[in-house]
Amino acid sequence: MNNVACVWIPPKYNMSYVEILYNSVKRNSEKPFNFYCLTTHPQDITNPNIIPIALEVDPMFESDTKKWWYKCNLFNKHNWEGQVLYLDLDTVVTGSLDKFFEWETDQFRICQDFNRHGIADYSISNSSVIGFQANAYTNIYNDFQEEKTENIRRHKGDQDWLSRVFPNDTKKWWPKEWAMSYKWEVLNGGLKRMGTKEYRSDRTVLHNDTSILVFHGKPNPGDVLDDPLILENWK
Repeated sequence: MNNVACVWIPPKYNMSYVEILYNSVKRNSEKPFNFYCLTTHPQDITNPNIIPIALEVDPMFESDTKKWWYKCNLFNKHNWEGQVLYLDLDTVVTGSLDKFFEWETDQFRICQDFNRHGIADYSISNSSVIGFQANAYTNIYNDFQEEKTENIRRHKGDQDWLSRVFPNDTKKWWPKEWAMSYKWEVLNGGLKRMGTKEYRSDRTVLHNDTSILVFHGKPNPGDVLDDPLILENWK
């Protein structure tokens, strides 16, 4: 069975983000799937199609700049089998997700960080879209927990940690066009140069292979509903 997972730790996003992500996955998946939400608020999930995985509140993760560390719970042992596709709540699904479950399934799969737009060989991963075999990486979860304080001190966030535990020869980056940065690579043809607001075009055209738009930092999808591309797909 294919599995889609997200992590919801209020209050940054409300339950509507979880519902929209589920609806988006349903529209863009031909094969059956289970949809899981790892959350500290399982009691707030009432949709029978969304399976909650309860997380304990961790005082070390509770500041606004630490909540992303809850994502490490993806690699704990859970009652799931098959391939897992993790999606951040602020991703927008624009096309079929089936290929993400069929590509390099024996590998850990993740995005190359979107600084690739300016530095082609940028070596850090972006953890907005992750693919892995269920329960295949419980060792990295256990290792993280054993040295949790040091891991949080040593790394800016979860994707820096994942970049260290999965160096280049132990992972696969998704094909670039499959999951793209909305604000850097897609909007108005993408930035001419990183660090500017100069775009290559006055039109936004989606690549035929793009299935996921990643929103990192600002804006969030709900902030750009004046863009027909987002209005059509984020619902």
